[in-house]
Amino acid sequence: MFLGTQLFLFENNSSQNRLNFNEIIESILEIESEDISGKKSFGSGVIISKDGYIITAYHLVKNSRQITIKALGKKHKASLIGFDVYSDIAVLKTSLRELNPIKFPDKYEINVGDIVYAVGNPFDLGVSVSKGILSATGRNFGNPYLDVIQTDASINQGNSGGALLNSQGQFLGLSTLIASSSGGSDGVGFALPAEKVIQISQDLIKYGEVQRAWIGNFRFRQISFQNIEGQRKPGLLVYGNDDSVEGLKDGDLIIKIKNSPALWRTFIASINSISPEENIQLVVIRDDLEKILNIKTKRRPTF
Repeated sequence: MFLGTQLFLFENNSSQNRLNFNEIIESILEIESEDISGKKSFGSGVIISKDGYIITAYHLVKNSRQITIKALGKKHKASLIGFDVYSDIAVLKTSLRELNPIKFPDKYEINVGDIVYAVGNPFDLGVSVSKGILSATGRNFGNPYLDVIQTDASINQGNSGGALLNSQGQFLGLSTLIASSSGGSDGVGFALPAEKVIQISQDLIKYGEVQRAWIGNFRFRQISFQNIEGQRKPGLLVYGNDDSVEGLKDGDLIIKIKNSPALWRTFIASINSISPEENIQLVVIRDDLEKILNIKTKRRPTF
């Protein structure tokens, strides 16, 4: 459970679980953001507590000078509590009370082929629901530690910051991306997994920032190296030593980050997407041999 929210249980009706979408829709908000130039953007938000905490996509409220939500049939101002650029998550706060928070499952179990629902504010038409299946898990866009969920449920512009729900109407993920050349739904939408969203949101509410992982005080240089097949591949050359975190050594060449290429942007995004005490997997070349390192991170110190 999160922020004192009680789990929502559905009764079995005629051997089928019938979702109360009118109640579910009350947990999703229309959001309008106005930036410093006066340009307006629209999207969605998900209520996570009765006392006014809301999660949304950071790109929707980036550089905003005013954020407005529509709840209980009226528009209300909201303030930005904190955000995380790397995961595209932001937490908002409104003075409204007795809101209807989204429901969370006891255990997050997702399987390809599961029925899912996308709830959001497509094209600023108002909160609506689309149905589909969970198409894939573990997708990454240069960040192997986010494990983005893919769905064919209709996700369009304006759905950003909305909710992806399971067949019991419980929160599975935060809608953030579409893959489309037209800007409309082509049956490929993406959501950040709920466990990661909740973890980051809790940090933002408690600390105003995300508690970052750290693997030591090293320096890195992006290079290109030739593998045993004669192909040129990206690598990160490590400089320096730091005994405070077991793992890397001076002269190591990082050639993979989990199962992704060793690019600097991937390296930074990966570390910034895990919590202190979690492991990051690196494949390095050390003394002309490949070695897999599972480095247990620490909390990033304040220098």
